[in-house]
Amino acid sequence: MVTAAREPEHQVMAFTDGAYPSMYSDLGCGLTPLAIDPDDRLDHVLKRIGRLRFGGTDCAVPMREALKHEWPVDVFVVYTDNETWAGKVHPAQALQQYRASMGIPAKLVVVAMASNGFSIANPDDAGMLDVVGFDAATPALIADFAAN
Repeated sequence: MVTAAREPEHQVMAFTDGAYPSMYSDLGCGLTPLAIDPDDRLDHVLKRIGRLRFGGTDCAVPMREALKHEWPVDVFVVYTDNETWAGKVHPAQALQQYRASMGIPAKLVVVAMASNGFSIANPDDAGMLDVVGFDAATPALIADFAAN
């Protein structure tokens, strides 16, 4: 909801068995567009989300689907409980493939609400950021990272 309120051009997707099933459909990984309007009430958004059939969390899927559909994306932000990689392609590789094919220096932020010792970001890639936990400072941190 914060992203929808602050970013005029955004696309919110949920990891489901969804509308854009990935090549890893056997894992139940896919994306479903989730309409969130800046004027939505929290209880309405929660009801909408509650009706989804969630699938595995494969943090490579957003880049793979954006590439497949040729969506121009400057920053991918993934919010997850603590699942981060359920597929055959590492998210850092998917981001590199997206950048190379689309010619966009896209960034990736993965926000895990709890730590399972995950690390998605390539430490040699300044365009990737791992975040553990979420508090009032997290949206500003993401915005600052996105803006350099």
